[in-house]
Amino acid sequence: MSTPIIPSHLRPHVAPQHYEDYTPTDHAVWRYVMRLNLNTLQDTAHPAYLEGLAASGISPERIPDVRDMTAKLSRGGWGTVAVDGLIPGVAFFDFQGHGLLPIATDIRKVDNILYTPAPDILHEAAGHAPILMNPTYAEFVRRFGEIGAHAFNHKAEHDVFKALKKLTIVKESPFSTAADVEQAEVALAETRTHVTGISEANEISRLFWWTVEFGLIGDINNPQIYGAGLLSSVGESRHCLTDAVTKHPFSLEKALATKHDVTSMQKELFVCESFEQLREALEEFAQTMSYVRGGIHGLTKAVESGNLSTLVFDSGLSLVGVPDTHEIHESLHLVKLTGPTALAAKGEVMTGQGLADHPEGFTLLHGQELNEVLLQVKVGEQLDWKEGSVQVTGQISAIQNVNGHRALVILEDAQVTKDGETATMSRMELIVGEITSAFPGTEVEALKPIPETVEFDRIERPLTAADPIFEAVREIREGRADRQVLPQLIDQTLSQLPDAWLLRLELLELADEVDQTRLIADLDRLKQTSKEREELISRGIRLVDRVR
Repeated sequence: MSTPIIPSHLRPHVAPQHYEDYTPTDHAVWRYVMRLNLNTLQDTAHPAYLEGLAASGISPERIPDVRDMTAKLSRGGWGTVAVDGLIPGVAFFDFQGHGLLPIATDIRKVDNILYTPAPDILHEAAGHAPILMNPTYAEFVRRFGEIGAHAFNHKAEHDVFKALKKLTIVKESPFSTAADVEQAEVALAETRTHVTGISEANEISRLFWWTVEFGLIGDINNPQIYGAGLLSSVGESRHCLTDAVTKHPFSLEKALATKHDVTSMQKELFVCESFEQLREALEEFAQTMSYVRGGIHGLTKAVESGNLSTLVFDSGLSLVGVPDTHEIHESLHLVKLTGPTALAAKGEVMTGQGLADHPEGFTLLHGQELNEVLLQVKVGEQLDWKEGSVQVTGQISAIQNVNGHRALVILEDAQVTKDGETATMSRMELIVGEITSAFPGTEVEALKPIPETVEFDRIERPLTAADPIFEAVREIREGRADRQVLPQLIDQTLSQLPDAWLLRLELLELADEVDQTRLIADLDRLKQTSKEREELISRGIRLVDRVR
């Protein structure tokens, strides 16, 4: 199968991987997590993940090149794109809807090995990619992307995204202080106070979180793991199956009502019966969304989003613009769209109805009574219609059909009176019909905003004193260097790098019996420094014992 093409409107989110910037420590983090997870997941992961990991060609030894991953995933009709950390939810879903897996190419710090709030290559490549080799699950994720790309946000959620992205960057930056992290957390909490209600984007993000990211499957008393957030975390992959985590039978209603926290391990999870159950739940959710329901529901969601939106009418006509204000006068809805607005049909801008024809926006009058009148009027007649405090008058100069249905009534010398104030327009369009669909953005190629050029910050992690030793250990392990230097590397580590627990574990794999004793004694010292280190070191030692 061919590799999916990246749509032009998504290309600004694609960032270079800069593979050469990964440090020897970065590759050691990848190796530790992958080997530990592979050992842990043999009996707990869904078989589709383990089979896919082998088929994907992802090696536990070093960080993968995203371009190489595409070559493997293309056999299942998928591709990969490198992105710069957290990207907007609509863009993330849109990529997946086009059969493209977005992969954040940063990798977590040693300090965040158990869990990181930031998307990284361990999560994206090792968590999401392998299970996409399963056709049933891959189609479920692709469909998730299609639906998610049509989900409306609230205006305030755009600020929440920016604050959340800032927090994830700060938490993973090697230059951040505790004060920096605290400041970013406070800023995120502040932006969240401005969000009222729950948007479609928020709902589908919750559903994605409790399934694709953190889902369990099978017997609720002995479930298997399929969620990428669990599969890629050495902490979550064990924690999720303990009694510390409450397991709920999967329920669409309960999943949508359950908030999630991206900054800490999960306290509750959902167990589905099968991938088919997930697909049915996803389609059930889709029926509640504006792009399926349309109507006043969709109109309201578009206004709440405050962003470029499309309203589709039953004639096939589409109104594309930014809804700004929404007034209700009895059964009449008056919506002001701001900025360049256009009307389209059959994927093309209608003649005389492009962005240049409505540079200042558009006034939409929508209601059942008005619609019944517009279906009966004829060219040349004078329209004089009133509902509540709104009155519209003008000469009907043209009527346009779309797909054989009346779609547009055009007035000349029109006047709109509202609450006693009158506005005069030389030309006014009244859209005929019911709203059958509403969704963010536009599917009309000519109306898609020109993608802005994005400059990605390239923050190279500084090399540490441990990096040359990590690299030397790798060369010995791979047979590219003589083992005779190993005692010197161990002495150097023990004397000069008092906190380098991961380096000690890598040395332990290669050390002779005498040096093993020295390393284990020092690792026992490091275990006492924190509960997290105790877990990471103990699990690492057990893994070394198994492979030696």
